[in-house]
Amino acid sequence: MIDSESGVLTDPISGNHIVKVCRDQVVKVNSVAQYITKGLSGGEAVAIIARPSLRKALMDFLVTQGFDVQSFKDQGQIKFLDAEFLLSSLWIDDGIDAEAFEKFVSDPLGIMKLKYDKIRIFGEMVDLLWQKGAYDEAIQLENRWNDLFKKIEFSLFCTYSFSHIDPSAYDEALERICRCYTHHIPLEVSDLSISSEANELLDSFGFAWKRIIEKFNPLTSVPPPAPPV
Repeated sequence: MIDSESGVLTDPISGNHIVKVCRDQVVKVNSVAQYITKGLSGGEAVAIIARPSLRKALMDFLVTQGFDVQSFKDQGQIKFLDAEFLLSSLWIDDGIDAEAFEKFVSDPLGIMKLKYDKIRIFGEMVDLLWQKGAYDEAIQLENRWNDLFKKIEFSLFCTYSFSHIDPSAYDEALERICRCYTHHIPLEVSDLSISSEANELLDSFGFAWKRIIEKFNPLTSVPPPAPPV
């Protein structure tokens, strides 16, 4: 399903598995902040699995918005987890181990669910795997999450970095990514610089996105992003 960013990020429902391709950290911070703030304000639990730089940026943002982050932590309403460390705990014998995923992801999420009816999770682990070229393992991790939806109610938002997707294989990469998700947020034109090289990448990415989305949503016509003016 193709979605505008505001609705699906601010008001996700349990079972939503959302993906967005982001150009840079600023775009990512803005998107994740949009996803978590309304949830925290509404008494929902939030788990952020991210790199140190993104965790810090999000904590700083929440503080500037008047959120008492330490209080949320003390109550167990928000948890910040290191994406690299958690991924290393799940990575056994060159793959995402099912028992490790149960121990380090499913069980803690189940405990959080005992206290909070709604949970929003953001994850960067798949982007780490994609960056390393571990494409099969990234999809394997996404499928672990999809299996977990059958046992626990939560929503999940994942991002991929634009720079980590090979321009020569946009169609293949986007198809593999989109298969795992229920909601796809397009890359906005404003996300990209206006250099000629960026415009060429934008055109290539935009048409690839259109082809893949129409494949998954044959009744939906989505125009590729127009070049910046």
